[in-house]
Amino acid sequence: MKKTITVDDLNAFEADFNSNPAYKIAERTVTKNGINASSVNEELTRQLKNTFSVDVEAGNVCNQRRSGRCWMFAGLNVIRTILLKKLNVKNIELSQAYLQFYDRLEKSNFYLERAIELAEEDVNSRLNVFMLDNGNQDGGHFVMFTNLVKKYGVLPIEEMPDLAVSMDTGELNSVLSHYLAQAVMDLRDAVAKKAKKKVLMNLKEQYLNEVYRILTISLGVPPKEFAYEYTDKDNKHVALKKMTPVEFYQEYIGADLDDYIALCDAPIAGMKPYTKYTCKYVGNVEGGDPVIFFNVPVEEMKKAAIRSLQGGDVIWFAADVSSQSLRKDGYLADGVLQRSTLFNVAYRMNKAERMTYRASFCNHAMTLTGVNLDENDKPNRWKVENSWGKENGHDGFYVMSDKWFDEYLNQVFINKKYVSKEVLEAYEKAKVKEELPFDTMWASMK
Repeated sequence: MKKTITVDDLNAFEADFNSNPAYKIAERTVTKNGINASSVNEELTRQLKNTFSVDVEAGNVCNQRRSGRCWMFAGLNVIRTILLKKLNVKNIELSQAYLQFYDRLEKSNFYLERAIELAEEDVNSRLNVFMLDNGNQDGGHFVMFTNLVKKYGVLPIEEMPDLAVSMDTGELNSVLSHYLAQAVMDLRDAVAKKAKKKVLMNLKEQYLNEVYRILTISLGVPPKEFAYEYTDKDNKHVALKKMTPVEFYQEYIGADLDDYIALCDAPIAGMKPYTKYTCKYVGNVEGGDPVIFFNVPVEEMKKAAIRSLQGGDVIWFAADVSSQSLRKDGYLADGVLQRSTLFNVAYRMNKAERMTYRASFCNHAMTLTGVNLDENDKPNRWKVENSWGKENGHDGFYVMSDKWFDEYLNQVFINKKYVSKEVLEAYEKAKVKEELPFDTMWASMK
């Protein structure tokens, strides 16, 4: 074949297609029903029973709707399991809009600080392009969630509910991206004119004041204190004293978020096992904890996850949910979509190759709430709490095959008490390696 596609090439492609009657059958099926619906492995879904030998009570499924806040929903789902026990309630939902407000304000400050740092680089440098494209968005990582909770606390959703903009963030994203791009332009111009630091900070403060105004008009005013009332499992009315969101977290949840670490399975070319990785261009709270991954074998992640679930604690995790998943039916299972068979093509890439060549990356965060252990105490399926509402999956919960965990799950954020002594010792000894934000581990979950 030559560099360009010729008529002879097209004729040869068409002849190859027409040579196999199965291709025409596949064409009629796919054009009528779609690719995924035409490639579902129903036999595999029947094998994945929706029962689990270890099943932690997690409350009702939430719904992030048309927003990129999965990482925040999953984080709140982790800590609310503590609250369910403390308050003796069947269900409680914590306000996502409250943390969303401060996340977007903090991200704006983080974004503008990086803009000042990079102001003397060409605006089209790779780092500047990354920050302009990714510096202010809905997505995030678990440490960004813990940064917000430690600084601002939490409150029940009744005190600051999800409304139009918090549930559908496209318009807010557009407003902020345009306005903050102007802020970056003005800061870069000021740096080019040799402005003093005080001038730059004053200019940044002016823009952040206006970002605060945009957020308040869009999301509402975050409560500084509140008095929560509820009915417990015994049908008893309880009225809590007035308190701040930070006081509410400290008194009724109280988990030390510094006790959690991020374990990741990142077999990306160049990334080494038992190494900590961080990136100064990924974060939200300036001066907060950095996003750090500790690269370990996937089996170590599983062992820690099982111990956590057996201890009654659910787990935040991030994965490539776009691969081998059935959103409506509620399955995450390697092989559940037989697309290579459908198209008669060969997919040969393993996990390391998919992540290295950007064919697979973390794009969604959820919560592990259960696991099924076989007669040898080995996991064969996992229970997943998603944030896509009860209309998807099994009342919002998904069944994950153990093989899918191997192939598409990349991160768990887990209490150190569930991590093996050997891994924890390696974690404490490991030095942090600074990375640029270009490989797939730094993609934000949405």
